[in-house]
Amino acid sequence: MSLGLGVEPNRYKIISYNQLTPDEVLKTNYPIEKLIFWDITASMPGKSAVDAPHVTVYWYGPNVSAEKGRIVHFKSIKIDPKFTASVREVVTRVVGGSASEKEGGIEYKDYVMKISYEAISSLAKELERAGGLACEVTLEFGLVTKEERAASTLPKTKVLGEKPVQE
Repeated sequence: MSLGLGVEPNRYKIISYNQLTPDEVLKTNYPIEKLIFWDITASMPGKSAVDAPHVTVYWYGPNVSAEKGRIVHFKSIKIDPKFTASVREVVTRVVGGSASEKEGGIEYKDYVMKISYEAISSLAKELERAGGLACEVTLEFGLVTKEERAASTLPKTKVLGEKPVQE
């Protein structure tokens, strides 16, 4: 059963925001417990991360994957790792935990970084400074009510996608 055109659902299974600035992340007012995924993508200023070489730091929440929210990932895409040393050092220092190489990237298990909007925003800003890069952040939330969505401080123009709960 689908909702009719223009009918707002009572709850959303997922709402995803894309191309957020670190400052927009810092002002986020969704309950942090509803955050199910975040990704910081850093690329050369003025370039789209899709086409340009970039690095990405990301996390899946406790109820999203088999990782149970215990791993933060770091990957270089189309960049020789020797050029990302300063960025990797920042991630290692801020995220912490035990680092191991896996699938062309690094996994930080049992990380010490607190999962908060302040910490995500701060990490993005540090990556920008360390690598002279531009960062954009993706945040995904689960089981958001229509009231929470309406009160959101995130720009409505940056909603990448949303999926209602079928009730």
